[in-house]
Amino acid sequence: MNKILVLSNDKLFFSKGKIFSNYNDTLNIIEAISKKFQIYLFSRNVNLKQTHAIKNNKIKKFFIKDLFKLQTLNLKLFLISINPLNFFFLIILSFFLKKIDGYVYIRSDGFKEYFLKYGYLGKYFYYIMYKIISRKLRVISVNSNLTHVDTKLMLFPSEITNSWKKKKINLFNNKKIPKLLYFGRFRREKGIYSLIEIFRKINSNIQLTLAGDDKMKFDYENLNYVGKISNIEKIIKLYDQHDIFILPSFTEGYPKVILESLIRGKPVIIFREIKHVRQNFKGIYVSQRNYMDLKKKVQFIVKNYSSINKEILKNKISTKKDFQKNLLKILLCK
Repeated sequence: MNKILVLSNDKLFFSKGKIFSNYNDTLNIIEAISKKFQIYLFSRNVNLKQTHAIKNNKIKKFFIKDLFKLQTLNLKLFLISINPLNFFFLIILSFFLKKIDGYVYIRSDGFKEYFLKYGYLGKYFYYIMYKIISRKLRVISVNSNLTHVDTKLMLFPSEITNSWKKKKINLFNNKKIPKLLYFGRFRREKGIYSLIEIFRKINSNIQLTLAGDDKMKFDYENLNYVGKISNIEKIIKLYDQHDIFILPSFTEGYPKVILESLIRGKPVIIFREIKHVRQNFKGIYVSQRNYMDLKKKVQFIVKNYSSINKEILKNKISTKKDFQKNLLKILLCK
């Protein structure tokens, strides 16, 4: 069987034949690779069970001491994202292996992310990591519009299963207040705080629900807070209870929430900084980052909701099965 060393910066928990993580997209990658490869997995560890889990059939933990066995294992290498942990581990690997064969999967616009978090020094540090890693490994990207990323290998992530395709609730009553939903992490680069500031200026004729994290407390009339949700059925219900999904991020690669929204027939509003994520999807609207333009976009969608919903249903949404199949196709290519 083919063998592969997978590097992840995410925290994983190993227990009784299962691997747990709060990041379902990472487990999706690991699960796909394990179908055709014996995986040696190096990651950060955590001592508590996480939200999501997969079976641990062909996955072995890789330890620092195993570096001395690398020559005998004959492994391919797969980096999940570019980050300091993966970067420095690759540098160490270089001392043990003369030739490194493998891939790095870039899932976000690292140049923009590191600039937003750490300024120009962060952007320059990411540039160094990207240049060194991309010289040693073949680059797979989620989007052709990521900053300075030049590759022909595209892999579009998806976690859409049959559960997402069940009967949809897409009715909208013009007499009710439109309900917007944000579902994701509460981080600065996700634009969540700028979105809250915008909604402070909008009157109560538009409602916003924030879900996906447990670090937010506020008391505004038109804002609702849900917190963390991990159960798929509850997440689907959350989408169905709202009319429009809003993604306020300053930077994105290929956000899975867009697929989730569209598969449930929900229009999506994004801001200009991430207009590239529209791809060829129908039902995604780009707003300027201010309350006046956002309000206009909401009003337009509400007024034309029925026709927009019909267009959304024409979208071809890739599935988890498609993603895993395409990932293996890349890795097994000689």
